[in-house]
Amino acid sequence: MIDPRAVIDPKAELDSDVTVGAYTIIGAHVTVGAGTWIAPHVVIQGPSRIGCNNKIYQFASLGEDP
Repeated sequence: MIDPRAVIDPKAELDSDVTVGAYTIIGAHVTVGAGTWIAPHVVIQGPSRIGCNNKIYQFASLGEDP
């Protein structure tokens, strides 16, 4: 489930069962594997590859400086 308040670049690739919380930003060239749960207020910029069954918690910043 992707929260409608999340911002996901059209060039990002998310498996169908990924959960994305409100106000999360996922940039271009990011791949997120099956079963991954991403909390609200996370920023992931590419190029980044997140594997399967991960949990990423609030206010995490991946692929860039916090």
